[in-house]
Amino acid sequence: MYKLFSIFFLLSLFTISLSAKDLNIDTIVANADHKPLFLFFHKPHCGHCKHMIEFTLKDPEIAQLVSEKFIYVDLYTGEEGTVTFNGFTGTRRALAQSLGYDFYPTCIFIETPNKKVVNSTPGAREQDYLIKVLQYVATKQYQEMEFETYLNTLDLNSDE
Repeated sequence: MYKLFSIFFLLSLFTISLSAKDLNIDTIVANADHKPLFLFFHKPHCGHCKHMIEFTLKDPEIAQLVSEKFIYVDLYTGEEGTVTFNGFTGTRRALAQSLGYDFYPTCIFIETPNKKVVNSTPGAREQDYLIKVLQYVATKQYQEMEFETYLNTLDLNSDE
């Protein structure tokens, strides 16, 4: 009996560890309280990805903005497991491709609950630029203007 229990216990641990890498973003959206999703796609052995993780995303102002205004989802494409989002089921990399991106790192911002992509920022970005992106999405400026126009208004306001 003890041997049977031990085997069952080990099998249940193995099953949990396998499914722990699966991610259902639809469930996250359902609990997002209308905060936008911030999907951060990065891949193994990517120096630009590592820089964003270690410096840009750890910037105190960025960390505060993200924690207060967004639901952050880290999508490391080297990780196994299945991702489910808006009718899609597959790998993290295949999700990025289904959203139109296969360049890393990439930040994709999705409005909830309608699951509409409102901004995407491919490539490594420094703190100042990412703060502008985060403010643009958090304040829903995408409903009023394109991001480039938003940047131009910031430049005009800083000249005054």
